[in-house]
Amino acid sequence: MIFRTLSLLRSLQGAHHTVNDAQARIQQACDYRWLRGQLAHGMIGAREARLADGTPAVSVVLPFVASPERRRGGRWPDAPDEREACFVEGAHACRAAGAPGYRKLESLSRGLAEGGMAVLKDAARFQYLVDRQALRLTWRRVESLAPDLAGQLGYRLAAADSERHGLFLLEIRLPAAASDIALNGEWLDRCLDRYRRILPTPAD
Repeated sequence: MIFRTLSLLRSLQGAHHTVNDAQARIQQACDYRWLRGQLAHGMIGAREARLADGTPAVSVVLPFVASPERRRGGRWPDAPDEREACFVEGAHACRAAGAPGYRKLESLSRGLAEGGMAVLKDAARFQYLVDRQALRLTWRRVESLAPDLAGQLGYRLAAADSERHGLFLLEIRLPAAASDIALNGEWLDRCLDRYRRILPTPAD
């Protein structure tokens, strides 16, 4: 077990990275896999959106009941009007929506289970989303939802918890055409990998 851990760390760290860097990459990979698993519950937001670098995109919205436990994951104002004006971005958005965070030993054990190269690939996919400001969490009252989004939510809006606590909406902007949307993990991988390959490699 010790030798496997050291081998994983070497594969993740490279020459200039620390154990904390390796842990951060594993957490990114875990966040990405959490997003991947949630995508089947998503809805189409905007079919004509943009990433921070101007790349055409579509937005997928993941809804979560904003339970008191989830709201404790961020400093959300008590007043509904103020709360609707706030948002959380990047990895913090995933955490506030309910993605698990791992301590160092927990993250290393997950890295061992997944394998070093798989961790690096998923971490790079997640970093792409963070770099392009493609992850944003907002809170909405049920009555404030756009009609199209409310229609897609359907029966979930009838739940008493949704009415009482409101909804967290995690928006993911993805570089894809409106005609090429499939809410599953394979589609997510394909979208990100296609655009990551055509980006110029940063100079060292």
